[in-house]
Amino acid sequence: MIRFDANDFKDRETFYKLLNEKCIFDYYVENLDALYDELVVKDNDIEIINFHMIFENLGEYGQRVIQVFVDSVKDYDSKVSLINWYDIY
Repeated sequence: MIRFDANDFKDRETFYKLLNEKCIFDYYVENLDALYDELVVKDNDIEIINFHMIFENLGEYGQRVIQVFVDSVKDYDSKVSLINWYDIY
């Protein structure tokens, strides 16, 4: 499992940098179309804690990021979990 803390996604550049460092992608992902493409073809088991911070840190773009994660799960059963810490404890 690859775990991310959305508190670390301070801006768009950092978001993609962290994803590319930890996930196994065929190429460097730097936009939402590429992210979706890689999520649906790669077997990364991704868990994002404090996912609500994506909205706060990335604003409107964060909404689109969440939609890409949700669509990849819905369309291709990708392994992406969006979790808030208070859901764990």
